[in-house]
Amino acid sequence: MNEDAIFSGPDAEARLWAIRARERTFAGWDELTDWLEADPAHLAAYETALVQDAWLDEVFASRPPEPLAEPVAEPITRRPRRWQAWGAGIAAAVVGLASWSIVDRGGAMREVAAPPGQHRTVSLADGSRIVLNGGAMISFAADKPREIALARGEALFDIRHDADNPFIVDAGETRLVDAGTVFNVVREADAIDVAVAEGEVIYRPGRDDIRLRPGDVLSRSDAGALPVLRKTNPQAIGGWRSRRLDYQDASLSEVARDLGRNIGRPVLAAEGLRGARFTGTLAVDGSAQDVLSRAGPLLGVIFVADGDTWRMTPANAALP
Repeated sequence: MNEDAIFSGPDAEARLWAIRARERTFAGWDELTDWLEADPAHLAAYETALVQDAWLDEVFASRPPEPLAEPVAEPITRRPRRWQAWGAGIAAAVVGLASWSIVDRGGAMREVAAPPGQHRTVSLADGSRIVLNGGAMISFAADKPREIALARGEALFDIRHDADNPFIVDAGETRLVDAGTVFNVVREADAIDVAVAEGEVIYRPGRDDIRLRPGDVLSRSDAGALPVLRKTNPQAIGGWRSRRLDYQDASLSEVARDLGRNIGRPVLAAEGLRGARFTGTLAVDGSAQDVLSRAGPLLGVIFVADGDTWRMTPANAALP
């Protein structure tokens, strides 16, 4: 394709915005919103640039892949949303533009996954963001980008509230609805943990209808178990984005699962550690060996490689 044709003509500015929004480091959602609001024709031009994106693929195919940067855990500055919804097609087109793990792109459902030990960020057209921890997977219908299914793993949701179009997370048979929120969800089979850093989340609206506020943590061990509520420091929620895990009286089984997500290999706690608890902070940057070498003395355990997994064992236990 002739590049002069891409960057000239009445749709040139819309195409440039579409290119910028494709970048992994794009943070200009407020500026893009201002441009869309300035002229009704801008919205139509931008939607056309997103939907008819074959030219984008050609431009970016000629560029070497960028190194994947770690997500930055800075807060998002929010402002009133003056413009109306762009439409599901635009929102769905913006999701995953940075060539992350998109599965079945041409079908009705899409999936985004984070490889073990890595993070992935999904940006929606309204400025909402979803950060996936290692091994996590979400799916969504192309025409319903604000209704996400968490298939497995851990994800942090930073959501722009829209009372007319609430953001929904389905984790198995559990439904969560945001009320202008930053919240973290972990799903392992039918077990679920929800921690709210900002705003509110409604757990199973119309059924249990539990409202979770900043610092609230809800845990449920399986589909038939009653949820258990506790409190934590809201500022510590989602610390894994910056390679830090903060705990207040956590079981070592929980710590083991978190370490596994962040180093990319499962960590299993020995039965002798079932009653052990931990309060403190673990750094999870560096190689798996570096992480576990630092964590062991703090937890009072040793880590032994066993095939594709690590076993967490009491430090004073005799090795087999």
